[in-house]
Amino acid sequence: MSYIDKNGTVVISARLTDMGRQLLSTGLLTFDTFRLGDSEIDYSTLGSTYDITLNNVLRAKSCNPRVKTPLYPTSTSTSPDVTIPTLSPVILQTIVDAPELGFFYSGMTSGFTGIYTAKTSTDYTYQADTIINLSSLSGGTSVNVNQATTYGSNTYEPKVGDLMLVKMSNDELTTTLSQDVVETVPYLWYKVQGTTGTLSADTLQVTLDRDFAYFPGYAGGNYCWASFFPSGNPFTEGGLYSAGTVWNMNNVWSDNIAGVVPGLYEGFESYGSENFIGSKEYYGYTSEIQDLSGATYCDWYNSIGIIHYSNVQSCDNQTETVIGQKFYVDMDSDNYPSLKIPTLMWHREATGTGATIGHEFVASGDTRYVTLDGVNTDIEYYTMVDETGYHIGRVFPQLHTFTIDNQELVAALSYKSNRSWTLPTMEWDTSSSTDGVIDGTQNLYVTYMLASNTGYTTGLHCQDILCINFIEEDCPPTLKKAVDLNLPAGQLPFMSVTGGTGWYADELYILAQRTALDVNPSPENWVMMNYTANIDGHTVGDRIDPINLENTVFNITNADYISGTTYNLHDWINIPEVSETSLLQFGDESLYYGNVCTKGVTTKYRTKFNFTISPVQFNTSINPTFDGSGQNVHISEVGIYSGSELVAIGKMNLPIEKTPGTTVIIEMAFDL
Repeated sequence: MSYIDKNGTVVISARLTDMGRQLLSTGLLTFDTFRLGDSEIDYSTLGSTYDITLNNVLRAKSCNPRVKTPLYPTSTSTSPDVTIPTLSPVILQTIVDAPELGFFYSGMTSGFTGIYTAKTSTDYTYQADTIINLSSLSGGTSVNVNQATTYGSNTYEPKVGDLMLVKMSNDELTTTLSQDVVETVPYLWYKVQGTTGTLSADTLQVTLDRDFAYFPGYAGGNYCWASFFPSGNPFTEGGLYSAGTVWNMNNVWSDNIAGVVPGLYEGFESYGSENFIGSKEYYGYTSEIQDLSGATYCDWYNSIGIIHYSNVQSCDNQTETVIGQKFYVDMDSDNYPSLKIPTLMWHREATGTGATIGHEFVASGDTRYVTLDGVNTDIEYYTMVDETGYHIGRVFPQLHTFTIDNQELVAALSYKSNRSWTLPTMEWDTSSSTDGVIDGTQNLYVTYMLASNTGYTTGLHCQDILCINFIEEDCPPTLKKAVDLNLPAGQLPFMSVTGGTGWYADELYILAQRTALDVNPSPENWVMMNYTANIDGHTVGDRIDPINLENTVFNITNADYISGTTYNLHDWINIPEVSETSLLQFGDESLYYGNVCTKGVTTKYRTKFNFTISPVQFNTSINPTFDGSGQNVHISEVGIYSGSELVAIGKMNLPIEKTPGTTVIIEMAFDL
């Protein structure tokens, strides 16, 4: 409507004019003077006793004309303009209760674990009503996918390029798995490379990017649940998630993973998220020296995961209405952003029992800043930690993003890694030996892999890489030492021997590479050594008991090192060769398969004017109906000028009567 609604109190309808917005767009907007006006007042027609406050006043408009009849401060004034007093900033903040977005319904039980239920509707998946019978598996990349008992309402046919998430079953589980409740089994991603048959005819067979699990001789009724998701960028206009129901994830590498032979296999330049490499630098992970407490090449992050909200709404500035202009963080009131990863088997799970899958990571501590050349920038972040306070990444409240820099967590979230569990970092020491593996001029880079040659397929080696060296001033640099390794106690809570839950392994390999001091390892020069027989109390061929593993100290000598074989990651996970551009690769992630929980803050800046009209000011009018009317001046509008241009206008719903001998204070504000 064009006129202002009346109520019992004076309200000013105020806004910037088109000219004001034009000047603002070029940085030329100033607030220099103001004018009061009574352009919409008729003082005389209805007589001297008429209540002029009953006059209707038009709303302020973007294209509002200039004040028709401005009021002059005094009868002798030559200009209606009055200088505007100095403005003080007014900041208004609103807390936004952002929805918990993601692929799960969650009910927290206590602390950092909870009970999660997957969302399997067509708002979140292409097709979720499919199963893979364990008895039909024969090894290799071809898998029969059948209709579940729930199949029928959704008849989507899986196609080449789809991502397939499998809730893995096995031959030891005594009951079949449910479709949506998250249970303590591996959740693994694959990419469909080919199809034959159809799901509608219950004859579908899919070819995957790597070998599937195999349980020879199993004839029982257990089956896996499989769901199909879009690959590539599903967040574009009209995409499955363009309505902003979930968050995005991109995992970024800046070097090849150990065991990748350059020239033969795709390098990190072709990993799926290489176009986010600039963000890795922006977040402070590339050029700045990092403190990794001895893990991952000593002083830099090979990979980070970026969790971000970059859906179609972002282009229309609708993100701020959903999650605010920035994340709300108030540690005193326990308000902080968090990442929930329901399918994760986190090795630092505090109880050490592995009873409940899933973990929540939260912002913690004081505000910190990304550095540039060792100096703080104004890019704010908070440390993100697990329930024990262990660092796993950063939360950037200004940027609506999270980063995961714990190398093992990045691996567990990578679709290609073949495992949804994390591995602890080995601990090390050196010992005197006549057959030492390093001297004082050398590094020994070390990690390990727990392999499974029965049932589940092998996962990726541990991504936390130790850099081992020693320098003793009183000893010659040619002194050689052996390296002693062990796994910390209580950090394999989901590794099991029997029962069908968690994950298992039957072989231990230690990976090592010797270099000169200050020389990083090359991805193709890793040596693999089988240490399975060295595990205390273990029988080769059986599954490894994590207690036995943690109770063993593994000694690496020069003889062990030179007798090792070259580590080729392709022997364990089918990684793409340079010509196999359609195969699933590290960095091909686009969906964050978890939930984001946060509140937001929306900040507005209010331009607030206080005009004090003294008793001797604005008591006469040039309005042609004023003289002889017997009425006092009534103020119906305030114009704000930048130079000679009207840049803001305010209109009163009830014209303000200005009587001689009284002071009038007019407050006018609008939000930017």
